[in-house]
Amino acid sequence: MSPRLSASLLGDHTRLAVLVALLVLLGVFAGAGWLVIILSLVAMLFLHELGHYLMARWTGMKVSEFFIGFGPRLWSFRRGETEYGVKAIWVGAYVRIVGMNNLDEVEPDDEPHSFRQQSYPRKMLVLTAGSAMHFVIVLVLLFAVLLGDGTILSGRSDADETQNWVLATVSTDSAASAAGLQPGDELISIAGVGRTTFTDFSHLVRQLAGSEVEVVYRRDGVVHTAVTRVGERLTAAGAAGIVGLIEGDRILAVEGLESTGAPTYVQVAAYGRDRIGEPLDMTIVDTRTGRPAVVEGAIITDLVSPSAAVRGFLGVSADYRADGLGVVQAAGESVRLSALIVRDVVFAIPTIVTDGFGGTLDGLRDDDQAVGAPMARELELRRLDRSHPDENRILSIYGVARIGAEAASDGATEVLLLLVYVNAFIGVFNLLPLLPLDGGHVVVATYERIRSFGGRTHRVDAARLLPLTYAVVALLLLVGGVALVRDILDPVSFG
Repeated sequence: MSPRLSASLLGDHTRLAVLVALLVLLGVFAGAGWLVIILSLVAMLFLHELGHYLMARWTGMKVSEFFIGFGPRLWSFRRGETEYGVKAIWVGAYVRIVGMNNLDEVEPDDEPHSFRQQSYPRKMLVLTAGSAMHFVIVLVLLFAVLLGDGTILSGRSDADETQNWVLATVSTDSAASAAGLQPGDELISIAGVGRTTFTDFSHLVRQLAGSEVEVVYRRDGVVHTAVTRVGERLTAAGAAGIVGLIEGDRILAVEGLESTGAPTYVQVAAYGRDRIGEPLDMTIVDTRTGRPAVVEGAIITDLVSPSAAVRGFLGVSADYRADGLGVVQAAGESVRLSALIVRDVVFAIPTIVTDGFGGTLDGLRDDDQAVGAPMARELELRRLDRSHPDENRILSIYGVARIGAEAASDGATEVLLLLVYVNAFIGVFNLLPLLPLDGGHVVVATYERIRSFGGRTHRVDAARLLPLTYAVVALLLLVGGVALVRDILDPVSFG
């Protein structure tokens, strides 16, 4: 082995070791949830390209490169005619098939194995294999979920029908956490009212805002009792009277107001009655993020009755665990649900492309206007009131990873269901008839097939399509960049 080749291999292994070390550090400092979801997304990208790769090899095409990521090469190796490896920027992956269009220079010996020399059916198999792989992933993930938990078949409607539930999550800085409740606990009673459906339980808690109550629960077969004060969440009416706060916020502290624990709305009202119009710093639990935050210069403008201003908040969600389905039933249901999910994504794509692109750009513009201004959260309130645009806004890879990391704390099922929808969306979106998406290549190949008749082969001049391709790429990069900034400055909230 030559010294130059040895140095090259040493450099490759060093870069790979650095990459592995960075992933380990991510898991240590950001949490295992982040590491799991990022590796899951990378695996998803790998499987997409693996679909193209396998189909290309099966149909006799030559694949010269198979890489995870873009940009500088970190590590690679060659097997046969293909170079495999990892590059630095993990926002995608690619398989390079020789002769994809008339601009690709191909060695004479490789021309028979180029993409452009293949039959139309073989081209279609290769071009649609990436999206097909995503749909297979959807099917497999749903099958795995249904084997362990059949609850998703009912759409979580058990909240209205069954008393068979335990605590799924416990919010920080909440009455539940103060009482020592933990996920998996079985609630027996609250304020003397026995176990009921979670929907009825929620209605009861809303009426107990600010009340000190006794909570009885069972953990590992042992019954425990705790006393806690039910928290308060601002209603729309309550938030409208305090500029800077929004519906769903929980007040933890008010500048100058002394209280044991979080003050009640009654205490805030009594303190603020003589301070209407005066800027006050308020510490709240942000309803969008679930994390404490300080709102500087909040202004009390109006005070309403406590019954109208707040609703009770214990800080728990329910977990309905059902027995998993049998293999045969899970297989059948996974096919049915996969078809329904893909159908829903297909019908949702137009709304996401129009409202999502516009909402993502508008949302960033609103944030820019609000930076440093006392009305920042008031602008956020108006944005949330416009039909909750977070439901349609476009997420960056960071945004998806952030949601996935949070979902990981709720268990593997939530992560798998998130990946189901991510794969369904990418599988459908990738088939849109726009270059450089696979759907754009499908359109080109189909057009060439239609124009090829009477023994004459028609080739589309790829150079004439480059301006359109660059425009689509520029738009995707723009929206992706804006989505990334929004996901960092304004984390998405789905409630």
